[in-house]
Amino acid sequence: MSDSPKPAFSPARLAGHLRLAGAALFWERLWPALWPAVAVAGSFLVVALFDLPALLPGTLHVALLAVMGALLVAALVRAVRLVRLPDRQAGRRRIEQASGFSHRPLTHFEDRLSGAGDDPAVVALWEAHRRRMIEAMRQMRVGWPAAGLVRRDPLALRAALALLLLLAAIDAGRDWPQRLERALTPSFAPGGPAEEVSLDIWVTPPEYTGLPPQFLPATTPDHPIAVPTGSAVLAQVHGGRTPPQLKVDGKATDFAGVDEHNFKGSATLAAGRRLAVEQDGHTLGTWPIRIIPDLPPTIEFAKPPQTTRRQVMRIEYAAHDDYGLEGAEAVITRPGDAGEPIRLELPLPGPHLKEARDASFNDLTAHPWAGLPVDIRLRATDALGQAGESDTLRITLPERQFHHPVARAIIEQRKQLTLDPSQRDVVAETLSDLSLKPSLFSDDPVVFLALRTSQARLLLDKQGKSLAPVQQLLWETAVRIEDGRTSLVQRDLRDAMKALQDALARNAPDAEIEQLMRDLQQAIDKYLEAMAQNMDRQNADQDQPLDPSRMLSRQDLQRMLDRARELARTGSREAARDMLSQLQEMLENMRMARPGQMRGGQGQAMRQMQEMMRRQQQLLDRSFRQSRQGQQGQQGQQGQQQGQQGQQGQRGQQGQGGQLGESPDGSGDMAGEQEGLRHQLDEMMRQLGEQSGDIPQSLGRAERAMRGAADALKRGQPGNAIAPQTEALDQLQQAARSMVEQMMGQTGDGAPNDTQGDRDGPRQTDRDPFGRLNNQDHANGGIDNDGRMRMGDPAANYALEKAKGILEELRRRAGERSRPEIERDYIDRLLKQF
Repeated sequence: MSDSPKPAFSPARLAGHLRLAGAALFWERLWPALWPAVAVAGSFLVVALFDLPALLPGTLHVALLAVMGALLVAALVRAVRLVRLPDRQAGRRRIEQASGFSHRPLTHFEDRLSGAGDDPAVVALWEAHRRRMIEAMRQMRVGWPAAGLVRRDPLALRAALALLLLLAAIDAGRDWPQRLERALTPSFAPGGPAEEVSLDIWVTPPEYTGLPPQFLPATTPDHPIAVPTGSAVLAQVHGGRTPPQLKVDGKATDFAGVDEHNFKGSATLAAGRRLAVEQDGHTLGTWPIRIIPDLPPTIEFAKPPQTTRRQVMRIEYAAHDDYGLEGAEAVITRPGDAGEPIRLELPLPGPHLKEARDASFNDLTAHPWAGLPVDIRLRATDALGQAGESDTLRITLPERQFHHPVARAIIEQRKQLTLDPSQRDVVAETLSDLSLKPSLFSDDPVVFLALRTSQARLLLDKQGKSLAPVQQLLWETAVRIEDGRTSLVQRDLRDAMKALQDALARNAPDAEIEQLMRDLQQAIDKYLEAMAQNMDRQNADQDQPLDPSRMLSRQDLQRMLDRARELARTGSREAARDMLSQLQEMLENMRMARPGQMRGGQGQAMRQMQEMMRRQQQLLDRSFRQSRQGQQGQQGQQGQQQGQQGQQGQRGQQGQGGQLGESPDGSGDMAGEQEGLRHQLDEMMRQLGEQSGDIPQSLGRAERAMRGAADALKRGQPGNAIAPQTEALDQLQQAARSMVEQMMGQTGDGAPNDTQGDRDGPRQTDRDPFGRLNNQDHANGGIDNDGRMRMGDPAANYALEKAKGILEELRRRAGERSRPEIERDYIDRLLKQF
């Protein structure tokens, strides 16, 4: 291979090399001259980054700065004196030495021939000499600069200084600007040398937010820190000579001294964008912040206000707050009336909820505004006292309908006082006339005295100041005439229900919950007793039967109350409140059967219908169980041999055929029972045809379905009987609903009610292929076909059953005395809360 060609020589290339050589010579002269100054500055940086000057008293600190400054100035002055700019000749000599040239070709290159310039031999010799120099200069180079510190620093202290500087930088970290600032600014505050300063700072949101405290980072974050308004910032500083300051957008708050070397400070953050802590003119930390405002709560009507059968107003609401609701109420005002508004406290499902939805029952029939148009709005408050209101609705306040003529007349006069208070004299005269006819109110002396007292107070009150007490007395008098003591016990029942729901919402102790449960039990018993007495009195006067389709049995109410008690004991207090709300709604919708509400023949037909539905449901359940038993028997025989399988299959069919004719409770042949039930339905259809001439078509479909079910049972096929039995049950329920609607239309009470719900049982589409109720039948909780209480959520039902099983197992183990004492003590502690 041939060597690579050498670069050609040119004056421009030479000029470039001369400039590089000059720069190298200048560096070689400057660096040794500046080394003392660099060593002084590096030493000071090491001391400053280790934060050592801050430990010195002010005088020594100043002395240190003065010494360091003097040494640095002296070293710089010496460097200025020693450094000289290199000339062109020095640059050429540097290139010649770095290139290893002999005879100094760069210097001689600029020589000129003198003397015998006309002699050709001399000129030829001169040209040959120049060509040799040019050939040599093609290899010229500048070489790397050499500072020569090895001769000046044989102990390599420069390496130690570099290592210390690296360690000091690592130790300072991001605090290096503050340490350099402290090193350059001596402090003359009393207290001796400064200590290492440490800062701990955190933000505690208000308790109602439910948020945990937030520690602020030691370094300034890139993004603002979200802080709820009203949060308390707490800071502690250890070290330093003077109390620090906590600054929010420049507004300073002084720290309080805990002792000689510790300080603490606090402030409430309601506004601002930057938080900082400063001490002795130094910033210990700074953080960008963003204040999160607490927005007012919102509330609205989940549904328009509704009225129950007892003219109780049901208010269902939905509320929201960003941190938690503290209260809710309904405010009712009457247009054109400057009096005090009605304020109804709405129960919250729990404390400090961000989302709340609940319903409240309020009996306002006793208020003077009952039956009059009013404006109602909802109002919610949060922990800061901020309030949010809903839209205003115009409604008519529920009014109780009185049937006794005297009670109705008294209520009319009471309403007249509300509409036109100036008619006091006319109302007083009317009340006087009523009191003169005691036979109209069964010669009740209490009613007589109440009417005379009301008359006297109206006549003596010329300014209308006693209208409210008189109206209250008139209301109590009308209720006494109409209901006797039923209305009083109903009020006690509502009070007991509200007290229990409030206790569950605030997580009251178990003992208080149990006592309130007993009080509610007593209130329900008194209410049902008074209601039954009133119904007996009314029906005794009119000699009319009661309407069994409108009655809610005491057992149903007791099961719901027991279920609520069980939920509360197992810790599911929210589910217990839901169950109590359902119980209250059922009680509010109960009502007494009035005379003339049902004819005797229709009542007898309804009772027969209910009995047939009950028996058909039992037959359906038994058919389902028999079908399942047959399927399990066939699955247990699949692993046996083919011959044995045939013999055992025949035995199984014979055994099954023997069992199909019997019911588990010994009530006889299922096919015979189904056929008997069909004959009973035929007889009832015949009676209805004779009485009214109108037989519901659903009864005919039920009769045909019963015939198909009986045929399937006779063939020993209970699985094939499930579908027709389900159809028969659904058709019976549809017929029952039709009869109820017909009777309601006949009594003039057929207007639907928003809170009545579907009382007529499940529809056909609400059953599975085996005739069982689907889950949606209990979407809102209630009583299932087995008489057990169910909640709306299947997962909640499963959890409750598991909790009940665990509780029973714990009680069983607690009674086993053979278990170790330590285990029994542990079980006893677990059972204490139950």
